Amino acid sequence: MGLHVQYYGMLAEVTGQAEENWLESGRLTVGEFRKLVTDKYPELLGKKFKIAVNRRISEDLAPIDPQSEIALLPPFAGG
Repeated sequence: MGLHVQYYGMLAEVTGQAEENWLESGRLTVGEFRKLVTDKYPELLGKKFKIAVNRRISEDLAPIDPQSEIALLPPFAGG
């Protein structure tokens, strides 16, 4: 299977899709995934976003297990 990746807000506009599946054979960290996604979508390089793994916002050193659900989240505003 692989990673199920969801894009929200302006990140969906940049990638041109709301979700996609990535086939990854090995384990990644969030930072490694961030590099892969910005390589695939260079327009994301200047954008600020958080990455959630299985519905938890994660730091770059956090591991991603195969078959995880990944969400790219734009900055939130409001109160």
